[in-house]
Amino acid sequence: MSSHTLTTILPMNADDFYRITETEHFDQFQISYLGLQSHQLKEEVDNETHIFRRVCIKPKTSIPKMLLKFANGTDELSYEDTQLKSKTKREVQFKTKAPVMAEHIHVQGVITIEPLDNETCLRVLKVTFSFTGPLQWFSSMIENNILTELKKTISLLPTIVADYKKQLAQTQTQTNNNTPSSNNTSQTTPSNDRSSFRSSNGISHQSILNKEPVAQFV
Repeated sequence: MSSHTLTTILPMNADDFYRITETEHFDQFQISYLGLQSHQLKEEVDNETHIFRRVCIKPKTSIPKMLLKFANGTDELSYEDTQLKSKTKREVQFKTKAPVMAEHIHVQGVITIEPLDNETCLRVLKVTFSFTGPLQWFSSMIENNILTELKKTISLLPTIVADYKKQLAQTQTQTNNNTPSSNNTSQTTPSNDRSSFRSSNGISHQSILNKEPVAQFV
């Protein structure tokens, strides 16, 4: 068993970024950036303290050659994530079910979002790997392969977040242009629209726009 901590600074307020973390709209937005074939929400349960999610992720890449002999004749890579997103703190616990030999490959961890200032936050990913059975002999190679992909994903996050904010700005502009002027100028956001958000300290998405991405690891 081994553990790793991967961090990056993102150009968004901590509350606002946590609000969009592990949501369907933001998941779909990331597909083209991360080179995914699909990112499908299989199950979501919302209760008072947590949001439980189960997602199926299909990258465009194939299964590593070292695992092909365990892949039952297919090289298609698909894995399942289960996520438990807290409503009381900025924390997401996750477990990843491997595409092959899931009984011997165990990946789990926790993501926390820490505030830096009103416009940036620190995303901390703590991941633990455990390999059993015949894969113990290949554990270092498999682990390095997974870590390499994780680091690629993390390096893209500042750009993804910055572009997502641009999309929010465009959406807000279109909404304002399409809203007829009246005595009541307040806007109502549908409660089931997970792409819109407001931080717990009352900062709307308008206040987090136009911030350059911070491509930096800590």
